[in-house]
Amino acid sequence: MPLPSKPSLCRHLFAVIIGLLVFALPHGNAKDPRQEVRIGLLAKRGSEIDVQLWTPTADYLSARIPGHHFRIEPLDFSQIHEAVGNDRVAFVLANSAFYVELEKRHGVNRIATLINRNLPAEQTTTFGGVIFCRADRTDIQRLSDLKGRRFMAVEPRSFGGWIACWRELHRRNIDPLRFFSSLEYGQTHDAVVQQVLDGTVDAATVRTDTLERMAEAGRIRLDDVRILNEQTVPGFPFRLSTALYPEWPMAALKTTPAPLVRQVAGALLAMGSDDPAARASKSAGWTAPLNYQPVHDCLLDLRIGPYADFGQFTLTDVFRRYWHILSLLLAVVTAILLTSAYILRLNRRLLQKKTEVDELNAGLETRVLERTQQIHTLLDRELYLREIMETIAKINGILISAPDLRMLLDEACKVMGTHSHYGYCWIGLMEKGLINQVVVADTSMRLPGQLPYDPQDADTPFTLSSAARCLAENVTVARVKGERQATATPWLDLANPPKFRAVMALPLRPDRFADPLGVLCVYTMRAVGFDPEEIAMLEELAGDIGFAVHSFQQREQLARLEQERTENYEQTIRSFADMIDQRDTYTAGHTVRVAHYSQQLAREMGLSEEQCGMLKQAAILHDIGKIATPDSVLLKPGTLAPLDYELIKLHATAGHGMLAGIPMYSELAAIIRHHHERFDGTGYPDRLQGEAIPLLSRIITVADSFDAMTTNRIYKPRKRVAAALEELKRLSGSQFDPAVVAVGLRVLHDVTIPEAANQLPKNQMEQRRFSYFFSDRLTGFFNEDYLRIMLRTGQVAKQYHCLHSLHIKNLEQYNSRHGWEQGNVLMQQFAGELQARYPQALLFRIYGRNFVIMTISHFELDEAALSFACFRETGVTVESSHVDLRDNASYYIDKLEKLEILCAVDGCRLD
Repeated sequence: MPLPSKPSLCRHLFAVIIGLLVFALPHGNAKDPRQEVRIGLLAKRGSEIDVQLWTPTADYLSARIPGHHFRIEPLDFSQIHEAVGNDRVAFVLANSAFYVELEKRHGVNRIATLINRNLPAEQTTTFGGVIFCRADRTDIQRLSDLKGRRFMAVEPRSFGGWIACWRELHRRNIDPLRFFSSLEYGQTHDAVVQQVLDGTVDAATVRTDTLERMAEAGRIRLDDVRILNEQTVPGFPFRLSTALYPEWPMAALKTTPAPLVRQVAGALLAMGSDDPAARASKSAGWTAPLNYQPVHDCLLDLRIGPYADFGQFTLTDVFRRYWHILSLLLAVVTAILLTSAYILRLNRRLLQKKTEVDELNAGLETRVLERTQQIHTLLDRELYLREIMETIAKINGILISAPDLRMLLDEACKVMGTHSHYGYCWIGLMEKGLINQVVVADTSMRLPGQLPYDPQDADTPFTLSSAARCLAENVTVARVKGERQATATPWLDLANPPKFRAVMALPLRPDRFADPLGVLCVYTMRAVGFDPEEIAMLEELAGDIGFAVHSFQQREQLARLEQERTENYEQTIRSFADMIDQRDTYTAGHTVRVAHYSQQLAREMGLSEEQCGMLKQAAILHDIGKIATPDSVLLKPGTLAPLDYELIKLHATAGHGMLAGIPMYSELAAIIRHHHERFDGTGYPDRLQGEAIPLLSRIITVADSFDAMTTNRIYKPRKRVAAALEELKRLSGSQFDPAVVAVGLRVLHDVTIPEAANQLPKNQMEQRRFSYFFSDRLTGFFNEDYLRIMLRTGQVAKQYHCLHSLHIKNLEQYNSRHGWEQGNVLMQQFAGELQARYPQALLFRIYGRNFVIMTISHFELDEAALSFACFRETGVTVESSHVDLRDNASYYIDKLEKLEILCAVDGCRLD
């Protein structure tokens, strides 16, 4: 609260007396005459700024308390707890909420409260929060009107900038996260105020005195804001919406020596408002410690800080309080359960043993014989199954290591053929309803092109009918062969058929619910055929083979799709390049050259071929965004106006937007977006700086600028290569990456610039589009600017050899008699006659009263040719002169320049 003048004087006098008394007390014998005392400072704006603010206060204490050297130690929110808990500091200077948390958890004690110098004439020891909106928001008059609005605070741990406001909302049973449509944080008080005034958010809260301070500085007007839930506290000079809370305290740790605490408290209370230390910290000194119970109440209401877990009783608390009782009970229960289990187990074993003894006594000899036979059978079966498992294990190893499908199937059949009971094995793969590929263990056996598939066909051999049924029904088929049945598959040597007794066909499929990809046929010479366990193991093996076959087929399909994707990708790149060609042939030639220069730079910098390829594609498409640029700007051959330049700058983001949505072009889009960024951060569109700009974008920037400098422009001739490289070197570090420029100085030194690298039209259609910018509005003829360009670039001498200059005389007198509008009509009629007489010539109107006729072949203008119907009885006449452009084009250019200066003189003509 503000301090009245007389009580303030009394308070300071009282503080000085207390300080003098404290200094007179014995301080004890210090071993170190300059003992260091650390003051932990909660750094909220950056350690360097806060240390500068409060170091004068530390120096003030060092000067007032002999034998001690005070030092400010900045700490963030996590460090300050560790520093206090480890007694690394003796005093703590923190905001009110954080002090309460330290007081609750570490027992620190306040010794003084800061007097805030809010404004030059205002000093307070309390503060609060102010909730406000723009004054023109008539729809927001009270707190309840903020429902569903956008609201902004300073930061989550700011007491005046959020917590005080939060308590006011809490008192009205308002949950901010549900009440507001969005809750945002502006990080600084001034930024929050500006966001409200700009209309970015509907309302906000900041610390008291913020609005008045910004108004005092002339940054806002208080009439522009409306205070919500405004409170009036006698003597408090600022607009207020919440309760008031004490300012920052200086607190001492409970381990800090009491004499030192008294000395520091006395010195702080004795600090005057004009003391340099007070002015440095933007305060008015210190006062006796205030009551911080309101801050405790606030944090308790909101259940934050030290009261976050207040009122909660968890299972952890039960274990923490009654752990010894619970441990004893658990031990007793465990002992009872173990004893019971042991007794039950003993009883069960006794019953089991009694039963076994009875059975043995009933038929011991018979059981011994049966048991012996079973053991032999089980042993034989175990050895048999173990051999199968070893075979399957070898095949599983092949499935993992085989580089291709054919080797996998060949090796799998060979391993199966080495089993002692399997006489033969083959694998068939399906394609279009037929077993098109058959793999056998012995490659000397004859393989048919295709195998029959119908299980009902009477001509289908026994083994093939099993495979056909397996594929048709998608199930495992196991059959034992009869004595009179056919014994051979059609590709085996019928003179020596294998002596198999049973065959099993297993479908090859990636999973049990999928359609079969093929079939695995295994032949056994055992009379009993296949055991159930053997069938189960072979079914699992067939599943593994089927999964491997499916994986190889998928890999082949993915390879084909990737190849198609790459071809489509390259075709799309070419299509995009064609789109650029259609808009502007100069841009097309420019992109090809930029791609070439970029690849030279990238290879010299050691980039991979993959990166070079991506760079080439990005360079070809770097100006694709110009598709969205209007023709009136893109094809403008002269210097761009500011608005034209802003439109041109949009091509970077336009190109990014066109490609970013396509996954395969996303990397190219990022490169294209930043090819106009500058190394010093002043480029566009994102003003990236230094290595934040992608490397490939930095390479394109150098190549793009180099080509622009070495290309003829209408308004600027091209530079020589050496001059362009010197310009790159001059702009290194500002516009260009120095590393890329260093490479460019080596690589681009011997570049040969093609003569066709210019901005001039290449065909008649382009000439017409080009001349759109150089048309005379009255007659539709070309104007003097276009004539000057044609003469300077030498384009005329290649096609047109003859130039006649016509000067209109007495036109000014005609205009005086009949008016300028009639004079314009007369010029239009004259232009029409010229167009009719010379339809194949280039016609120009220059500087009002001069016309130029350019033709391929030479012709003479006699007196009859200079007679025009529109000039009869008008007093207007025509004079002419002739120039051979093959010899005197430069002479005529000089005349054209002089005419520009003399065009205001009556009767000026072009001879």
